[in-house]
Amino acid sequence: MENMQHNILYASENTSCCIRLICGPLRPFTITVSEGGERGGPVHSLHDRPFACPLACCKCCCFQEIDVKTPTGAPLGKVVENNWCGVPSFRVVDANQTVQYNIHQPTCCGGFCVDCCSDGCCNCRVPFNIYPPGKAGKGDQVGEVVKVWSGMGKELFTDADNFELRFPTNIDAPTKTRLLSATFLINQLFFEDKK
Repeated sequence: MENMQHNILYASENTSCCIRLICGPLRPFTITVSEGGERGGPVHSLHDRPFACPLACCKCCCFQEIDVKTPTGAPLGKVVENNWCGVPSFRVVDANQTVQYNIHQPTCCGGFCVDCCSDGCCNCRVPFNIYPPGKAGKGDQVGEVVKVWSGMGKELFTDADNFELRFPTNIDAPTKTRLLSATFLINQLFFEDKK
């Protein structure tokens, strides 16, 4: 496998300090993704997340979501929380509202529990598998978003996180952008601390 430690995109969040303090991980935000791996490059995409109710099962409204847009503001699609029981799940939809993928952690016990040993015990990786619509079993995954351990110092003293995003094969650039947006939403909901 080739070295994947080079930066090709740079993401910056635009949220006020007051909103960060009051709303914590539920805060609305806009993330601007720039090309070139550093701030100030050409804008690649915009990711807008409105304020919504906390992640919870059996909700009837106010689902978590993040909208994906081109630099000109044209919609590319969104990532939306599904109505779930047991294990949180999300759907990735294109600009025509067609479901492309479902994303959730590996499950056991008939889909009601997170399988924390799916990638082995004590490996410090938290996977969220990407599945085609209507499939969610072992062997059906086509990609994954994985939160990886970034070292004792970084994990204890910062809120910075590292992720691996493995795309399904043969997908177009807008779909990759929607899956990047799913990574932002997963980070916000599962790994952001209220500081």
